[in-house]
Order: sequence, then C-alpha cells, then structure tokens
Amino acid sequence: MSDQVINFPASGAQTVLVVDDDPAQRREIVTCLGDLGIKTAQAEDGVTAVEMIRALKPAVVIMDIRMPRMDGIEAVRAIGAAGNAKIILVTGDPSSLYRANTSSLDVFTVIEKPIPLRSLSRFVLKALGREAH
Repeated sequence: MSDQVINFPASGAQTVLVVDDDPAQRREIVTCLGDLGIKTAQAEDGVTAVEMIRALKPAVVIMDIRMPRMDGIEAVRAIGAAGNAKIILVTGDPSSLYRANTSSLDVFTVIEKPIPLRSLSRFVLKALGREAH
C-alpha cells in the first residue's frame, strides 16, 4: 500500500469505502458522508480497494471507474463473491460509463461525474437501509 488514507472503524457493517485516485474527490465525499454520521474508509486505487473490502467488509463501496493499477470495473470483478458490499460506481468518462452500464456487473448503481453529493448521499443512505432526511 502507498500513502493513501485509511480509517479502520471497529466494524464494517455500516461503513462506506470511498475509492478514488483523486484525493480532493475522496475528501469531498468523505466530508459529505461524515456530516451524515456515516463511517468511512478510503482507498486510492482498485488494488487497495479489493484488499480493504476483503479485510473491512464495508456495507457500501463508492468506486471511481478510471484509476491506476486496477480500474473500478476490474476491482468489482476481482471482489466477486468475496464482498457483499453494495457497489456504487462513479465516472466522468463516457466510455467508462458505457462499459459499466453494459457489463454484467452486480452493482447498486452507476453515477456520472461530476457527482451531485445530495444524490450520492441518498443512494448511500438507501444502500445502508437508512432513510434520507
């Protein structure tokens, strides 16, 4: 692992793992979710995300598609049955959006960047089984 920020909460049951190679994007999402009282962990690429999903077992994973080392689609495939997390894929790249929507991936939803944080929050709360306020 490199210099990514990792916050390991006591339990992954209600934790959201935010995976994006853009530190500013991760920070924005983590801050938004933190304001809602949601525990978060962070990873900067798909390889690290797969390791963290296996160790932490988060409830939800928000994952960018275009990342170095392993993209989000490859990471979802690598997780396979090892993870029971609800996956929210995000991308600003039209070809990645098309790939995600036409692949037979078991994901909760795919969101186009720039991410509307209010909408993302609603998807996360729904995935966690909580009502949006």
